[in-house]
Amino acid sequence: MRKSAALILYATFSVCMKAQLPVNLGTAASFGILAGSTVTSTGATVVNGNLGISPGSALTGFPPGIVSGGSIYLADPVAAQAESDLTAAYIDAAGRACPGPPLPGDIGGTTILPGVYCSASSVGITGTVTLNGNGNPNAVFIFQIGSTLTTAAGNSMVNLIGGAVASNVFWQVGSSATLGTNTSFSGTIMAQASITANTGAALNGRALARTGAATLANNAVTTPAAPGAGPSVTCAFPSGQVGVVYSSSLVATGGTPPYTYSISAGSLPSGLTLNPSTGAITGTPTAAGSFNYTAKVVDSASASATSSCGPLIVAPGQVSGVPAPPSLILVLIALALTSVYLNRERLLRRLRRS
Repeated sequence: MRKSAALILYATFSVCMKAQLPVNLGTAASFGILAGSTVTSTGATVVNGNLGISPGSALTGFPPGIVSGGSIYLADPVAAQAESDLTAAYIDAAGRACPGPPLPGDIGGTTILPGVYCSASSVGITGTVTLNGNGNPNAVFIFQIGSTLTTAAGNSMVNLIGGAVASNVFWQVGSSATLGTNTSFSGTIMAQASITANTGAALNGRALARTGAATLANNAVTTPAAPGAGPSVTCAFPSGQVGVVYSSSLVATGGTPPYTYSISAGSLPSGLTLNPSTGAITGTPTAAGSFNYTAKVVDSASASATSSCGPLIVAPGQVSGVPAPPSLILVLIALALTSVYLNRERLLRRLRRS
């Protein structure tokens, strides 16, 4: 009942609002990850777009993390300008008129139409929040969150339908944002402090932190395509190891969400599976080798795109605690007995003296 009432309320004041213009990100638009102090990554992170830090410069986890289709900028004029543009964008988003009422504490399970939405405190997403463009490919969604933004672990998603596109979704966060494990998120996060993406979280958008850190763990981040662009899909992390859990994602952008993912040619390593709804590739590889595959995405308007991915190289598992074969054990026993026999006189003298 609460969710239904919230949905009706959102629909009512969204229709009454004037259409919003997108937030101008300036040079920050080319950054998938931007932080004020540090960027730290653990494991198989792929950033499709620029990565920058300013005024800080501490970068950890690249490699093994990968920056594809962009560059790394550390405490240089490019990163400084991007942070300056982020500040202007943050102020713009925070200053948009919000008609109210305030957002509930958790917006999971709701469907939201274009407009400006606000909360003076924290907002959570448990499950799926659906952003419906209502047939308008230029629909803009702006969320003003006074404190923290947190998505629940395991099942959270920002789902785009009705022409809504990630490049026109903006999350202005007054404190810090945290994406729970395996979250599938859409839009640009502009956080005053820090942004944390936990293991397996995928972002069709940007993680832009004004003053604090960006902390990543086995994430896939793709800067969103401009409105009107056709669909595209980026590849997952290109390496794994037998017996070690693998977690990465194909990430689609452009076109008309939502998307359906598939492997149209080649194959994934044995032990790995693709989630056709989220693009997540997970599992534990069972065989070493080099695997080439073609990733395919189809959007809701039946437009499609492919990317040639690979090789995804799976290294052999670590060998530890392997018992010696019986033949080796027999050889070692024979050598020990031979040594005792050859030194028998010396051993007998020592025994007599003792």
